[in-house]
Amino acid sequence: MSQLSPATADYVLSAKAGIESLEYIDDLLREYLLFRGFTSTLQAFESDLEQDRDQGFHADKIVDELLSMARELRVDSLQEYWKYLSFRFFSHLSPKYQRTTKMFEKRLLRLFLVSAAKAGRRHDIRTFMGRHGTELGQQSDWIPWLGLEYIDQPHERPEFEAYFADEWAASLRAALADFMQTVFPAMAVPRILLFDKDRREREALQRKLHIFEEHMRGETKITAHEVGDGSGPVGLVEDHIGPAVVSPRLLPALSTSGRPAELDHTTEPVHTSEPDRAAVHVVPTDEPSSVLRISQEDIFLEHNAGISMAKFSASGELIASYDDESVLRVWAPDPSSTQPKLKNELDFAVTAMAWDRRHTHLLYLYDESGFIHTLNTKSNLLGRHPVFDRRHPWLQCMLPSAASSTLLTVCSAKPESSSDVAVLLWDAAASRTVASRRLPASPDAHGVCAALNHNATLAALAYSSGHIRLIDARSLETVATINTAQRDVCAVELSRDEDSLVVVTESGALTRWSLRKSHELLAESSLDIGASALPDSRLDCDRVAFTPDRDCIVVAPRDQCFIFNIDSASLSDCTRRHKDLISVIDMAADRMLSASEDGTVRVAQYRKV
Repeated sequence: MSQLSPATADYVLSAKAGIESLEYIDDLLREYLLFRGFTSTLQAFESDLEQDRDQGFHADKIVDELLSMARELRVDSLQEYWKYLSFRFFSHLSPKYQRTTKMFEKRLLRLFLVSAAKAGRRHDIRTFMGRHGTELGQQSDWIPWLGLEYIDQPHERPEFEAYFADEWAASLRAALADFMQTVFPAMAVPRILLFDKDRREREALQRKLHIFEEHMRGETKITAHEVGDGSGPVGLVEDHIGPAVVSPRLLPALSTSGRPAELDHTTEPVHTSEPDRAAVHVVPTDEPSSVLRISQEDIFLEHNAGISMAKFSASGELIASYDDESVLRVWAPDPSSTQPKLKNELDFAVTAMAWDRRHTHLLYLYDESGFIHTLNTKSNLLGRHPVFDRRHPWLQCMLPSAASSTLLTVCSAKPESSSDVAVLLWDAAASRTVASRRLPASPDAHGVCAALNHNATLAALAYSSGHIRLIDARSLETVATINTAQRDVCAVELSRDEDSLVVVTESGALTRWSLRKSHELLAESSLDIGASALPDSRLDCDRVAFTPDRDCIVVAPRDQCFIFNIDSASLSDCTRRHKDLISVIDMAADRMLSASEDGTVRVAQYRKV
């Protein structure tokens, strides 16, 4: 297949956004026709919309229409509608999809025959076979179906049993919907459909410009009443996070926290008393909360075993996924991509994976023996470098720097405990460890997660016991500590303005803590993930991800991803369900992935509204 030019590839991506804007463009056309007084044209337009066979390019509606025709035994309408779809959409696909379209046509016809058999409508089966039996009999897999009308209990026969199960019809609907989702972007769309995409891009640029102007002016829209005399040492964190600009949409604290934890300049265990509460006053603002909407989902069958790790590259163009059979794949979710697909059957077990943020073709793999392997995805060459710490062999997390080719690794002495950890800074360019430090913590911690700021000067280490240690990511010296008085902390991230921390627990509790002066609690809320009702719905670090702008958080408690706004904790959208539990999720600039224990990967496109 010939490679797409950059202009063509950009057009294909724009076509996806254009199709999503149909309803908006339809409203603009109505408004324009009314403004011009073209009432007869408007009536014809509305009449055509009511008879729209394309169903507004909604894949689910088209699939439901096809399934209804099959179940209601309207086989003539089914075949005529499928012929229309083939001419309208499928003819624009690559020839490699012809087999797929034939397969779905065959399954829809078999759904019709199964529905007729269930309803006892043998004459419908006889009529259908009278018309098409000779043609279908030329295909070996159709031969058993020619005698369907003469079988009394077809659902008990092994050749038909699977087709009479409800699960088969459900899987047909899901697979056909996923296929239709890939069809529409292949169409050539008129330029008017790209109008809304351009409008949303301009609005996004205007919002970013507004944020930058606020940063330049040093404005803040929140005031806090600090508790205590404020005599503790301050100013150390400010060296890393810059001037104060606080998010204008913080929720008021309802409970917990308040009194600052003393700053810790040593490497001794963190022991702080449970904090009191602080009152937070929020200045009202009319700035809207960020809401993400999923516009398209695609499913990929890249693995034959459960997937334990999956990461977007820094550009979001590639995905690296690793399964339980030690198979590593590097692939592009965009069908128009010219990036080569890689498959490596590794002879070592990978415990962590990270992409280089600057050199987007480099992938780092940490193995159980304490080596970092560097994979060049352009040449598929793999290098190995030792970073092993014999006293701390168990890797807890590995973070790449956005400012240089360095990795921050956090390792523990025991797999089930992080009471004693070692932090190492590894320079990938020089292939050596440039700094390391041992950091004891509270003895009841059983895990640790971490986050880096944008220029990799400040790192936050959050222990499951609720203690947070802020360290200089260059010298690995402790800058400050915070006691959140929470348990089962599983994820941490710096806010968009990087003067507060967002902390998430396994049960979905969400809190935000100030990094300035007294480190008080700024906001708290709870994500509705059903953790109390379903014990296996608790979160872990692999199933929590933040959008790049840190306005939203994505969690996957079971077999489905949920998108929440961080400031309001309100649910924005959710993905379709996997057939098995989700093992890991990740975010890119405009898409998200969820990998499942059944070996599938779902990639969802999202946009801010």
